[in-house]
Amino acid sequence: MSKNTVREVLEQHNLMHIACIDQEGNPCVRGVDYAIDEENFIYFITFKQTRKVEQIRNNQNISFAIDHDCGSMEELQKLKYIKGAGKASIVTNPEEAQKGVGLIMQKFPYLAGLPGKPEDMAVIKVEMKEVLLTDNTISFGHTEPVSMN
Repeated sequence: MSKNTVREVLEQHNLMHIACIDQEGNPCVRGVDYAIDEENFIYFITFKQTRKVEQIRNNQNISFAIDHDCGSMEELQKLKYIKGAGKASIVTNPEEAQKGVGLIMQKFPYLAGLPGKPEDMAVIKVEMKEVLLTDNTISFGHTEPVSMN
């Protein structure tokens, strides 16, 4: 399996679950809408005052999973999904922040209706370090590591 298959999965799904570590060392999992760029960096936006932003400031190591529910065994047998680990960072470069927001708005135009002001939002960039790709079309639960370098 390849980076192209990982990208295919990233493009076909909309929700990523990320796990950050809180100040007590406990994992905190939440879902975020995301988009990817041409270099396979993942971007999402969130309010600056959220716990996830604070947790990322304190510890950039995250884990993530991207998949979706299946309504039948037939759908489950066709499912491809990824899980992995990476580094999350708060984007401070205005051009890169604009790029991340643009990717998100292109994929999720309805997010333009989020409450609050643009300056209340943080753009988060995820660099995938370790990726495990599961492809049930090969065999049920077939999982392989994929290098994203």
